[in-house]
Amino acid sequence: MEYPTSLNSLLASTGLKYRWINIGRGIRNMTQEQFESIESCQSVYPWPLNYQAQFALIVWNPSQDQQHTIWFFKLPLDEQGLIIPQARDALILELLAMLGITTSAQQNQGATSVYTFEPDNEQKAAIHAKVSKILAEPPSTWFQPVLDYLSNTNPNTPWSSLGLQGFADIVERISENKMSALLTDAVSWVDAPVFEALCHFIQNKRAPSILLAAIAQRVNQSLSETETPPLPASFYCSAIRAFAQVETNDNGLTCITSILSSPAGENPAVLESLALYCWHYLKNKTLMKQYLDNLSQVPNGQPLFNQQVSDLMFVPDMRPEVLAQFRNPERSESLGVAIGNLMSGMKS
Repeated sequence: MEYPTSLNSLLASTGLKYRWINIGRGIRNMTQEQFESIESCQSVYPWPLNYQAQFALIVWNPSQDQQHTIWFFKLPLDEQGLIIPQARDALILELLAMLGITTSAQQNQGATSVYTFEPDNEQKAAIHAKVSKILAEPPSTWFQPVLDYLSNTNPNTPWSSLGLQGFADIVERISENKMSALLTDAVSWVDAPVFEALCHFIQNKRAPSILLAAIAQRVNQSLSETETPPLPASFYCSAIRAFAQVETNDNGLTCITSILSSPAGENPAVLESLALYCWHYLKNKTLMKQYLDNLSQVPNGQPLFNQQVSDLMFVPDMRPEVLAQFRNPERSESLGVAIGNLMSGMKS
């Protein structure tokens, strides 16, 4: 049997409908052409995570309403950020078996594939919300209770009783039925855990400016409050994530700068969120300098510094930005020491 030479050609030959969605460094829609360019090694994978490309594949039969299958795949990248062809070819063979086109001893034995993975619950909720939109299916049963809660029409409902899927469904429909206005109002008053959940799903959408301005305002308000206990680092990690799919703008730049300049900006989780989800903001030289300075000052943080810097330099176009700060004659003493330790580790 002659096997297809690409994942797209394999899927196209089945007569099924399908859609690739990126998961690495945030959930993003992908065109067929974009995926084809990546899998054929004509272009680097733009969102590397742990030196991998990560995707969700949605497959459905257009003649069978509301029936679909979702698989989650990961493929290793080479030192240039390109998919490794041998891994892609192996995944083609596995997908042939998954689709029932061929049989595979590995599949029949239930062995775990090195090319599949299990996303976390938030990623699953975001993907399911996106699929329901793609297939024009109704949202989950959690949609209406969450909508009522965010509309403040049922103030006695505790947020802890609401399903995560409902928040994902609301945010996925951010451009429908005045959802933008609803969310803009909600982020100003909801409890911190709800604010965090909303931001985690907003990170997967190109949020409108009015909503991002409201998130920035909530952050600035929390940083200026001195008479209440400080919010946990997770609140600021989440706020940063909300700006993930928006090109560098004043709201995002001001918000992230404020966080980095505060005690929260010294927290390793906050620094990791910035590099993982909003790395494009670090093309701002002032922000990059602040980020690296903070990272170099984390107590006993050399392993974290090494890991974060190496990961950031693997992202397309970010290596020159990092190295420019390495060569900055005005870099801090702590950054100079961290760089020296990084370089000595590479040489040993």
